[in-house]
Amino acid sequence: MATSTLADCVPLDLFGLTCVQGLSPDEVLSRLAVTDQVPYPRLTDEEAIQHFGHGFEVPAVRVCSGGGWTVLLDVEAHGSLLQTPVLNRLSAGTEAVSVWKLLDSTTQISHARDGELLAHFDAWTFEPAEGLDPSRLNRALTDVGFFLEENWESDAWSAPAMALLALEREFELALPPEIAHGPLPTVSLQYLQG
Repeated sequence: MATSTLADCVPLDLFGLTCVQGLSPDEVLSRLAVTDQVPYPRLTDEEAIQHFGHGFEVPAVRVCSGGGWTVLLDVEAHGSLLQTPVLNRLSAGTEAVSVWKLLDSTTQISHARDGELLAHFDAWTFEPAEGLDPSRLNRALTDVGFFLEENWESDAWSAPAMALLALEREFELALPPEIAHGPLPTVSLQYLQG
């Protein structure tokens, strides 16, 4: 089974990862209206959890860039960036994709371009993505084995890992694990407007 480099960047049982193409981290943070937090503390994934705590009380993200994408890593898998109004705002004039996995819950993926949600996928339903134009996301998911019953029945197949692999391949996302786990600018999303 193929492996994803992105899967080494997050804990597969609980994560949120959002990528915005062609914008600098500062531009993305401006769209999230969090630039008043400058200077941003540079925290590792563990330090960020200690600083912001566990749970949803204070959602936060760590920010980096690579391969033409700004990557936002949820400090604790809050899923705030997966909300349609937020992802649409991030994708205005460009493209954004977000994946969220919450403990024993399902894996969800959304894809937006030019301020419109194109596709949303919820692995819980075992159905292809839906939306204005889900073709690209469905192709990516199909290519890594989503929608095949034998995969869902296999203990070796992981929906979160395969979702990350699908996005990595289709959107050419790249993030070295040593960067993902190292100190990165970190911001609170406590007052994020949906």
